[in-house]
Amino acid sequence: LAERLREDEALINSGEPCSLVAWYLPGYNNEKGKGVAAHLAPLPDLSHDIKQLIYENLLSKIRTHLNTDGLDQIPINDTQKSEQAHVPLPQSELSIALKVLVNLRDNALIQSDTPAEAIISWLKEGMSTQTSEESTAHEVETPVIPTAPQIPRKRHCYICRLAITESYHSHPSMCIPCGQFNSASSLISTPPTLQLPSDFVALVTGARINLGYHTALRLLRCGARVIATTRYPRDAVMRYLKEEDSNMWRERLRVVGADFRSAADAFALAKETKSCLMEWGDGREPRLHALINNAAQTLTDSVKKEQRAIEREGTLKKDSIGHGLLIEGTYKARVRGGTAPLLLGGTTTNMNLIEGTTEDSWANTGDTAVSCTNGTATTELEPYSKSSWVQSLFDIPYEDVMSAHAVNTFVPLILIRELLPLMGSTNSSSSTKPRGYIVNVSSREGIFEDRLRDKSKNGHHVHTNMSKAALNMITETEAASAWKLRRIAMNTVDPGYMSAAPEYEDAFDGTRPIGWEDGAGRVLWPLAIGELENRAIWGRFLKHY
Repeated sequence: LAERLREDEALINSGEPCSLVAWYLPGYNNEKGKGVAAHLAPLPDLSHDIKQLIYENLLSKIRTHLNTDGLDQIPINDTQKSEQAHVPLPQSELSIALKVLVNLRDNALIQSDTPAEAIISWLKEGMSTQTSEESTAHEVETPVIPTAPQIPRKRHCYICRLAITESYHSHPSMCIPCGQFNSASSLISTPPTLQLPSDFVALVTGARINLGYHTALRLLRCGARVIATTRYPRDAVMRYLKEEDSNMWRERLRVVGADFRSAADAFALAKETKSCLMEWGDGREPRLHALINNAAQTLTDSVKKEQRAIEREGTLKKDSIGHGLLIEGTYKARVRGGTAPLLLGGTTTNMNLIEGTTEDSWANTGDTAVSCTNGTATTELEPYSKSSWVQSLFDIPYEDVMSAHAVNTFVPLILIRELLPLMGSTNSSSSTKPRGYIVNVSSREGIFEDRLRDKSKNGHHVHTNMSKAALNMITETEAASAWKLRRIAMNTVDPGYMSAAPEYEDAFDGTRPIGWEDGAGRVLWPLAIGELENRAIWGRFLKHY
């Protein structure tokens, strides 16, 4: 059944019809439901709440798909009887049933060995006779009370949080006014609206995939020169060159390898950036116009996944395609950034923190693959493990705590300190237009919530929240002096809900409120406002533009 559900999910994702199995499965509290959930997330020590979340989200996704295909009229006795079978009766109804049985026994109408079917039949007959007598005596037909229509659950707009009466055509998560506002705000950082000067240079970290990739593409298409950083530079080059319009901007792109779990890589990146600026400057003073601190460590990849990515880098090295886009340097991709964690006081061996670990020995740590045989094909699957997004304070490995702070906080600080002298100008203190831009990509996880026990935190991913709070403090502490001394507009941007942890992939029917393009528009909005309107926005935490 679990395999069937996963196959149905794949069919839905590819736009094909799926089976009706999801309609007939019970809830998680049923024995069968728990059994299927165990196979969907096959980890012995996985908590029941996580199994339930994975199982029920997948059922909801498939059932919603079936509803949209006109299959929502399946009779209740066929679709919901398995759901209702396990629903306990209220205490009041059990009490009434007991009184009826005791009365029947006391009047010698039933015995201790009377079959249940006989009792049910007798009760139905008695109810039918009584109803007939009451109808004859009063000559009034019992009114049929119509069933109240089911009230659909209100959907709230992703931006204004008010109930949606009619959704925006391209963003079902938004009401029409907010959808129009979102689209208009995003479009100002796209061509032809935004045309950047040919000497405009931007450094975008974490630009191989997702948000960083789409942000770098926007800048390139608006005419900027872009230095893109990533742990896997050759793979990044291949991705950029696959874009249909790459011939129009490839000469303005450079890709640098850097793993921000290593401080040495951050300093090496600063050095490579200065060299690239010198090359592009044609003898002029090197100048950087925008620093987008996008790279982030939220969920840690498994060792095996990193090894596969490194192997791909080795394979791509043999290919000369895109060689001119790479800033080679001395960088080499390595597992865990080549920084084997040290054993900290209070840690235990089950946290994969082994004193004296070397890069070669990483191959013997981490997750063990599981072979899954299906017919004649055998595939290697990585076992599911609870991601740090749902881990508590005592579950999160210290390695993840340290790497999150290195990537999310320490490296942005290093880059700002090393590259700020190359940005802006000390001779433009009276200018109202920014001479440069720093965008620290963060999230609301780094701020205090209005309510205690807010569900967006509530004991989970404390290490990520800490690092984002520190990143927000860089902006709040340094933005004023950066603007006053060099006319650099520094802001923190929350790009929005674009991706989810593995445990929440199927939530909200497997879709997110906004996409990577929306996120890129939010990241570049303060830059576009400065360039198009000569208006400075600095020192802010920006969300929803």
